[in-house]
Formats: sequence, C-alpha cells, structure tokens
Amino acid sequence: MISNGETNSNEGESTSNIISILKTVYEMQVKAKLPIFKGILHDTIPIVFNSSVATEPYFAYGITSTCQTSFRTCFFRVEDLVHSIVHLSLLYPFDIEGNYSDTMRMPYGLEKTQINVFVSIQDFCSIQCINPNLINRQSIIIGDKW
Repeated sequence: MISNGETNSNEGESTSNIISILKTVYEMQVKAKLPIFKGILHDTIPIVFNSSVATEPYFAYGITSTCQTSFRTCFFRVEDLVHSIVHLSLLYPFDIEGNYSDTMRMPYGLEKTQINVFVSIQDFCSIQCINPNLINRQSIIIGDKW
C-alpha cells in the first residue's frame, strides 16, 4: 500500500481507501491488455471522484480533437498512480444520438480522449466506478422516415 504520511485519521483512511481502489482499477486495466484476458476484462473502467470540499463530482475541462469544441466531464480513466497523485485521462460523455452530454446524470456513452490531468487524491473524499460498457458505445442515429 502506498503511504500518504497520515495516521489514525478519517481523512487518512479515506485517502488510503481511494488509493487502494485506484490501484485495483489500474491493475485490472493493465491485465485487460494481456491476451489471456482479451474480451473478458475491460481496458477502461470509468470513475467519478467526489470532491472533499463540496462533496460533488470533480469536473475537468477539455477540447475535442475533431470539432475543437470545449467540454467538461466528471468521468475519467486511470492512466497511472504515483504516491498520492493520479494521472487521469478525460472521458467524453455523449447522449444516445452521439452529441455531447453535459449532465450530472449518467450519459448514454463515454469516449476515450487523449486529454490528461494530474490530481492529488487528497482533494477527494470518495470514488465511484462506472459501468465499463459505456466506453465507445455506439450511438443510435435515427434517419428520416421517408
């Protein structure tokens, strides 16, 4: 277990729990790349952090590479974990038609991006893993009836 230097406090215990969860998520994503686990494990397990300050989701901002439009998201992929710093990539939330979805509700799907942020785990009080089947989910395009 990575030590964060805190002992016998609720905050230290919370940080240790978050580190433990992040390590497990990261290890599962790494194992998913092995041939033996192809199709069994998911290479991305989306996560949402809740901020210690406001107990609401942590949001980060990015710009899409295709449309050069800005977006915000509370959905992330763990890229690396070093001590109490986590390297995250942003996941782009979209609705059933494939349009950007800026909502607190669960999006229809999530798309991986190359946009990265580095955050301190101590800024968060909880973490939630989201259904990996939302990653790269195909949107439903409804054409004209006639």
